[in-house]
Amino acid sequence: MKRLFFAISTLLLLLTASCGHKNMFILQGTVQDDTDTILVLGIDSRFDRIDTIVCQNGKFIWKYRPDTVTALIMLLPDGRRHPVFAEKNVKAVMDIPSREGLFNVSGGYCNDSYQSFYQASWNDSTMEQTYARIDSFITRDPFSEVTPYLIYEQMVQRYHADEKSISKLISRISGNMQDAPYLTTLKSEFAGQTSDIYLNSWTIKDSVGKSVQFANIGSSTEFILLYVWATWNGQKALQERRELDSLKNRYAGRKLVITDISIDVNADSWKNTIAQDSLAWSSYNDVNGWESRGIKTCKISGIPAYVLFSGTKRMVYNTTSLSNLDKELDRLLPRKDEQKEEPKVIIQKEEPKKELNAKRISPKQIKK
Repeated sequence: MKRLFFAISTLLLLLTASCGHKNMFILQGTVQDDTDTILVLGIDSRFDRIDTIVCQNGKFIWKYRPDTVTALIMLLPDGRRHPVFAEKNVKAVMDIPSREGLFNVSGGYCNDSYQSFYQASWNDSTMEQTYARIDSFITRDPFSEVTPYLIYEQMVQRYHADEKSISKLISRISGNMQDAPYLTTLKSEFAGQTSDIYLNSWTIKDSVGKSVQFANIGSSTEFILLYVWATWNGQKALQERRELDSLKNRYAGRKLVITDISIDVNADSWKNTIAQDSLAWSSYNDVNGWESRGIKTCKISGIPAYVLFSGTKRMVYNTTSLSNLDKELDRLLPRKDEQKEEPKVIIQKEEPKKELNAKRISPKQIKK
């Protein structure tokens, strides 16, 4: 009797464990020993939070139950990032290189197909090469859940491709895949259908720890240019700040206020970094990082990000490209020398006529 009870109990435990893992996505992997955490981010509303994976002795494991295939970003403390596709009932393995080189993610159709694309395109250096690869990828599988992410990662984030090129790729995807949340938003932006986004109630902190409301930066008649960054982007972030400073000089005298906000959760790292530069604008920090109210409101999914606001804090423009930002600023804020001036009318004063005092000469004197 005891043996029968033990056998039934064991069977129930196995069934319970099996049900508990039903439809789960399980990711396990290896990482360098000095990495203690990995952040898990989503690129659209299907994963609208941030999870933290705790690493121990160079290993980690993470579980998630997706409703559909969900594209996720694994963000390392040093700023490196790599996508992972969470599929139901899939166990995936992720090996992260020490500093440089290829990430490797295997497990599930989406992860395997993305990995093949990733390895094949590793040495690509032009948009034309990458465009051709994505085009071939779509030809092989127009229903792939990976394609929307490839367009996001390569054509938008990496190359800042023009609307025509991106739209052409989207048109070749299966109709269902065109409804992916990210592509729907992208197409709406192309059609000029973005809804008004106002960012008023956002509390940030200055370099001395004082709380500041974003709504109080600038005046109601000025544009506010916000640069979003983080120190874990290393020298790249510092270079971008210097380039933005040169842009500031180009638009000197126009109604433009430039500021930047770091999303470093370690405020000391941010303070130490800005103490080393001499940029002529105020810098702020939000220790909430990717959970920041401003980041979520503006739908910022990667850095650097350049966000332009009107004086009333309505989002006017959002881009990851400094050159695109420059063009938009040039359109919104024309230079003074481009503005037509009314022709000046110069009125000259007439000099008073001088009286002639010469004596009259008679005709007789002329004959003489």
